[in-house]
Amino acid sequence: MFDSNVRMSRRTALKGAAAGGVGLVASGALGESMSIGAAEPPEGLTMSNDEWFAQRAWSVSANKVLPKADGTSPAVTSLAKRIHRPRSAEEIAAIVKSLPAMTPIANVCGGHEASGIALVADHDAEVLDLIELKSIDFEKEGDETLVTVGSGVVFRELVEAVKDRGGALPVGTGPGVGVVGYAVNGGLSSYFSRRLGLLGQRAVKMTVVTADGEIRVLTPEDELFTAMLGAGSALGIVVDMTFRMADESAIKGAEQLVFGFQTRAQAVEFSRRAMQFMKEKVIPNDSVSLEIVVTGTKALVATTVFYDTFKGSTAEFVKPLQDLAASLELPTLAQGHWGSWYEAAAALWPVIAEQKGSPLATSYHCAGTVGIPEDAVLDFVGDVMVGEAPLDEAAMSIVEIRTLGGEAQKGRRLPSGNCHHAFFVDLVTLYDASTKSPAERQAIVDLTNRVVDKARAVPGLGVDFSGTHSQPDDIDRSAVAAEIFGSPEMARTIEAQKKRVDPNNRFRFNPFAKFIG
Repeated sequence: MFDSNVRMSRRTALKGAAAGGVGLVASGALGESMSIGAAEPPEGLTMSNDEWFAQRAWSVSANKVLPKADGTSPAVTSLAKRIHRPRSAEEIAAIVKSLPAMTPIANVCGGHEASGIALVADHDAEVLDLIELKSIDFEKEGDETLVTVGSGVVFRELVEAVKDRGGALPVGTGPGVGVVGYAVNGGLSSYFSRRLGLLGQRAVKMTVVTADGEIRVLTPEDELFTAMLGAGSALGIVVDMTFRMADESAIKGAEQLVFGFQTRAQAVEFSRRAMQFMKEKVIPNDSVSLEIVVTGTKALVATTVFYDTFKGSTAEFVKPLQDLAASLELPTLAQGHWGSWYEAAAALWPVIAEQKGSPLATSYHCAGTVGIPEDAVLDFVGDVMVGEAPLDEAAMSIVEIRTLGGEAQKGRRLPSGNCHHAFFVDLVTLYDASTKSPAERQAIVDLTNRVVDKARAVPGLGVDFSGTHSQPDDIDRSAVAAEIFGSPEMARTIEAQKKRVDPNNRFRFNPFAKFIG
């Protein structure tokens, strides 16, 4: 599955540099700079933009399928001048250096950026599609196992490889999500971050090509390294990233319960009382996490993940959720037990595979609290975020209510609001745009915005503080930089790094363009 010949590994490159007499130039605070010799830039793809976009875009922003003044909706495709598929850091550097200094560059790794800014780009842009960078390399460093992941690797590929090594990482649930793209937005994992931290917090090294075409190896000692783990898509092109793996034994298992509901009032009541259970029994207990999902297909899914520090019976722990469903006369649709990190990591792949559209329209928003939520916040989440979300109008949509905190809050501070939050709610709107009229598409966006605007007025509730769980192309309603990056200080650091490493704003097709572009 993984072709080690797709790109030259860092170790091989360094050996070649030594043998050929090509020196490594220290680059101060930005880390090592590699000069491996001049490479010829590869030619752009011969397929049309429409063909490429159809191949690479899992979804499009719901804002991009809204009606124009005449009531019609434009086709969504890539507007880029040219699309490249480089196979190495050297080819990426050659492309960047071959272009005029003001040419904008869009980087495409996987499918984890809600508005698809890089995929669409604009008429002057050159797209670097990093899908060919598929290497996954393991190495031992003392008692730890490190894994270096190329920027074209998606979670299905990484999870399978890590499973074979007996490891675990805080991965996302989407099998086609790009690992590196996920990590440069912090890397939140609803199932695993309480025990393993954010994926970005487990990063120890990365290879980056800067806006001037230099190849640099960054480590945590470099100021740019930390900035990349929250705003990386705005600062440089990541070629690969190295993570510390945990042992698979860190995840003891999981229990999943699926109940049906008929009315929205039933979903609201179940969510409200399940959140009280979360508040009292889960958030104070770092040995367990809980995710409650309300779906547009009228299912309530409670997934409880147990870590190696958990003591007691997993079945007894989740029994209050079963009792709650029984008291509301909700039928049990399914019940599952996952016995390993791998089973939990791969559990939703079949579900996500069914999320399709022509195109699939998406909108992401989040809300949450830094500490244990007040009852007023839980009431709001139940009454409004569950009660008023467009689940009927967009049946593939979900509301996810999650526990975070734990190691994510204790770990290294990254420029990501996810580091600070213990309670996290996703409002994920999904629908097949081909089945909706222009007016219906507008109504879905309006309903979503109404819920988000109400959330902004709730004391103690943060809104749209995550780079991967907010909608950057919303007009006049995006979050502010200090919220996305976790603090005003982090936001200022990001802005300073942007001015330093990308003064011409070549990397302008990112979720943070409104903040630092």
